[in-house]
Amino acid sequence: MKNRLALLCLSMSLVAALSNAGCDSKKPSAAKPDTTKTAGTTEKADEAEWCAEHGVPESICTKCNPKLIADFKQKGDWCKEHSVPESQCIQCDPTLKEKFEAMAPKPGK
Repeated sequence: MKNRLALLCLSMSLVAALSNAGCDSKKPSAAKPDTTKTAGTTEKADEAEWCAEHGVPESICTKCNPKLIADFKQKGDWCKEHSVPESQCIQCDPTLKEKFEAMAPKPGK
């Protein structure tokens, strides 16, 4: 329960801080997800490339672009329990939270 509350607080903070970079302001990408770009890196994302609502790079956000789900499932990268890619499932792997927080663009930079 503490993890969910912390995740909710983090999500709300990111949404407030990066409201102009939210999913609703952009068209979903039709490109296939590039999981190699985010699989083992903490490379910073630009605000325009960041989904502030869901805390992941826009190019792999399955909540904003459900067309990406099939590609993740085909690669065997899907958490059935939480309906997100396993490589993004903070509930199954809490260490991913730090990885995505490190990738998130900082306001004003």
